[in-house]
Amino acid sequence: MKPRLARPHERFKASYIQGAWEFISERRTVTWHPEILRQRFGEYLQALRQAETDPLAGLAPSSRFWLVGADDRYLGDVDVRHHLNAALRCYGGHIGYKIRPSERRKGYGRLICCLGIREARQLGIGDILITCDDDNIGSCKIIEANGGRLQDKIDNDRAVLTRRYWIPAAG
Repeated sequence: MKPRLARPHERFKASYIQGAWEFISERRTVTWHPEILRQRFGEYLQALRQAETDPLAGLAPSSRFWLVGADDRYLGDVDVRHHLNAALRCYGGHIGYKIRPSERRKGYGRLICCLGIREARQLGIGDILITCDDDNIGSCKIIEANGGRLQDKIDNDRAVLTRRYWIPAAG
């Protein structure tokens, strides 16, 4: 069975926490620290569900999905934002995804982006914006392989320019 998208669930807890430690080991920010997740995983799942209909102030509603393997191993996640606000038009877009470090370079980035696009289409989103850092060659290739057309590169007061890609509704 090939990897699939699943809603975040308790059965993925151990693997998800292992993935969070991997992101921390490469100095990436995680929303909830793994030690807090270990104790309050149910609250975390509830916060993800709440983000779909009642997001925190300033955030757009979003649906989170986890890419899981046949053994229910957490491989990565994708956020599908239901609409764009001003901030997401500059950085973030409709879809944000990540693959845990130990599972990279196996084609999962391209797959999770494709599956995220499908979820966005099911929400009725036409043209889809996806952004990435200008120096993130892997993400550039993934987005382009999924039909992304580069609109521009903008300065977001970050260390590197932001590439903004659109995937047209007809694409």
